[in-house]
Amino acid sequence: MRMAFALHPDDATRLTRSKIVARSPDTRPRYRAVPCIWHDTADRQMRADHLVLGETRGEWHLERLAPGRQQWLPGQPAPEIARGRDLAALGHALPDGLTPVAAFEGRSATWVVDTAHGPLTMVLLRGTSGGVALCRATLDGDDLAVRAVAMALAAAFRLDLPRASLAAEALAIADGTVPPPRRLGAPEPSTEPDVAAAFAHAIGHYTDVLMHFAPLAMATGGDTEPVHQMRVAVRRARSAVAVFAHGLGCPDVAAVDRDLKALGAVLGPTRDWDVFATETLPRVVAAFPDDALLLRLAEAAQQTRDAAHTALCAWLASPGFRQTIVGLGWLCASDRWHENLNPAERFASAMPPTDFAAHVLQRRWKKMVSAGKSIATLTVPALHGLRLRTKRARYAIEIFVPADDARPALRMLRRLSRLQQHLGALNDCAVATGLLDRLGGPAGQHGYAVGLVLGFLAATAEAERPSIVAAWKKIRRTSRFWA
Repeated sequence: MRMAFALHPDDATRLTRSKIVARSPDTRPRYRAVPCIWHDTADRQMRADHLVLGETRGEWHLERLAPGRQQWLPGQPAPEIARGRDLAALGHALPDGLTPVAAFEGRSATWVVDTAHGPLTMVLLRGTSGGVALCRATLDGDDLAVRAVAMALAAAFRLDLPRASLAAEALAIADGTVPPPRRLGAPEPSTEPDVAAAFAHAIGHYTDVLMHFAPLAMATGGDTEPVHQMRVAVRRARSAVAVFAHGLGCPDVAAVDRDLKALGAVLGPTRDWDVFATETLPRVVAAFPDDALLLRLAEAAQQTRDAAHTALCAWLASPGFRQTIVGLGWLCASDRWHENLNPAERFASAMPPTDFAAHVLQRRWKKMVSAGKSIATLTVPALHGLRLRTKRARYAIEIFVPADDARPALRMLRRLSRLQQHLGALNDCAVATGLLDRLGGPAGQHGYAVGLVLGFLAATAEAERPSIVAAWKKIRRTSRFWA
């Protein structure tokens, strides 16, 4: 397999001297100049279509800038659409007025590394674009060799999967912008031929989301959305692992799930304090604006929130997070872990996704419907159970949205999301109660203010019940597109 990685330019020299990638004694490094000029129109017509035209030593190549619905997994080379000695040979309609818009001038070094899994070819590309240093490392060899070396490098250096292709990064530097995210939100409808490819499509999508929001979550400024989106991506990815469990269960998948669980354990408290300090408490303060004790509680909550963010930033900058991302990218692209599947799992992994989905979605639907019986009289803990079942059903449906006619699935997803939002308001109250206990609870230093908040939240939660019942009735009237 072949995987590309982004390496911090300041670590490049140290990497070449590392024993991890010590060259084979039978080979000598090969060096090559790597210049490239990218072309587009002045108003960036090609970039708007997620395409870029490059020229290297008189040879033209047309490649993608973003995956769209195409299968372009994290860490894989940018898909090349066409290559030729002249523009006519590309066989692709190009806009008028093409002009150079970005350039890269660099040098690559190629050498062979001996590993326990066989020889591995490594290419280290270093150069500049618009005065900015860029560095890429590519590993090519046996899947297990690529994983072992990549994991070791991620532990020792600032190496992880690239958030954008070299072309996309150069264009962003030239325009004074940042590369657009490869993927956001839920996966695009998949046209993959089998279950294994559909799993890779989903996990690859969530990996891209995590990579996009990680540096934003580490930035200062108080924006809560990056942490929220990362937490949702982790939950979606773990749900995907559970969805495909009886078809793709093996130690490699289980290991990635453990890494995602560890990441979720850091994101969870940070997100909980974000919601409490920036959404829940401000509503209470707005109702009692002159209460000094309540304001003092808000200050204590903000301090705890800041500490949670500090811990999260340290984790996202750690080798553990880099290895989690590398492991996700390897799992998407590799076929070697399929060898650990038993015969029944191999049969399931080769099924068409529509056949596999029908069974999975019906099972999750039945569990959700069972949890919602007599919804008008359900206790708060029971409604919390329904929220979890709703979330799991929604995440599973997102993976299997039909590419030919997505409207019925999208209608169901909208209604599930609405119910989840109303149930989430109840859950926010339950989470807030636990956070208030950490601030001392009703009997602690902030006892009066805590009691005020608890009373406000209880009244707010009770007001959600009619909306929950109404949203549930709409879902029960929604046709199941997989049936």
